[in-house]
Amino acid sequence: MKAVWLAILLGAASCGSAFAWGPEGHSIVAEIAQPRLTARAAALVASLLDGRSLASVASWADDAREQRKGTTAWHFVDLPIAASQYDPATECKVTEQGDCIVAELERLKTELRCAESRVEKIEALKFAVHFLGDIHQPLHTVEDGQGGNRIAVAVYLQGLVCSQACRTPLASNFHAAWDVDLIRATVWDWGAYVDRLEAGWLKSAEAQKNGIDGGSPADWAVETHAAAQTVWRALAANRVIDDDYYRKAQPVLDRQLGVAGLRLARFLNDAYASNACPVRR
Repeated sequence: MKAVWLAILLGAASCGSAFAWGPEGHSIVAEIAQPRLTARAAALVASLLDGRSLASVASWADDAREQRKGTTAWHFVDLPIAASQYDPATECKVTEQGDCIVAELERLKTELRCAESRVEKIEALKFAVHFLGDIHQPLHTVEDGQGGNRIAVAVYLQGLVCSQACRTPLASNFHAAWDVDLIRATVWDWGAYVDRLEAGWLKSAEAQKNGIDGGSPADWAVETHAAAQTVWRALAANRVIDDDYYRKAQPVLDRQLGVAGLRLARFLNDAYASNACPVRR
């Protein structure tokens, strides 16, 4: 058995880097936000997206990343796993690939309503939907092991549904397991995950707490990083993502997807509530 796991892990070491929550995770976050938009924000979103849903554009930024390398670093912020604070001077430097997700979300607060053209406003909306998801994915705040991309794991779990990883161990990496595999072990499609959260975490005392949808991008990064420390420590030395790991990670997964949806709604509502824009020079 050890030889089988070793072969799986060695195969996983050559896997490509994951980008973010997979399409399912981003769609879940967007779908939670959609009914929580104010009438004004909902009307503006519908106008910009020609009636399409937030979920329909939630993964656009990953496609754009392939053609626009200057947006790459906007998907994450790299804090050492042991860190407890965010330092923009060291963790959000300007590079050829951009600076970091914290800085880009701060810019988007204004760009959502003040970008010069309709096309730029649409892109700002698509970026905002995506990056509100990314900043709540725990491993998007971790520098070590390239956010877990370089940590090979074997995924073999039943979860709540017997997904592919229940039948055959999957060679993966720690980041990709969080992007996709844990979600796919929970439900068969992302719409069912939204229903699960609406009936579960989103009714919890924490979700109902005043201000849970507030805070700044820097606050969210630090909070998410604390979650990353929890799920990082839970990974066993043999680097197997199994049902024991799933039981420990699943409450964090629910919480991060749920709170990201609440904060996306608040982010868009606040941005579209005003007509004020900086004076252009």
